[in-house]
Amino acid sequence: MVKPTNTQPSSKFFREMEKKAAVSDAEKARKATLEKTERLKELRLAKEAEDRAAEAAKPDKKTKAAKRKKLPAFEREA
Repeated sequence: MVKPTNTQPSSKFFREMEKKAAVSDAEKARKATLEKTERLKELRLAKEAEDRAAEAAKPDKKTKAAKRKKLPAFEREA
């Protein structure tokens, strides 16, 4: 009985298959990450645009005129 070694064709074939599967899994993970990043970026940009539009729609806050204090009666007559 002959023990399989790393140089036999069947062993090499399975190593190649494993290698391709590992690369394929890595590519799938990379693609999923890129898609998720792109989707989140679109959501962030849409929210920022919405916030800018809401900020632009707000009326400007005007400063209130300072209220004059009423002077006591004895100081008004002077």
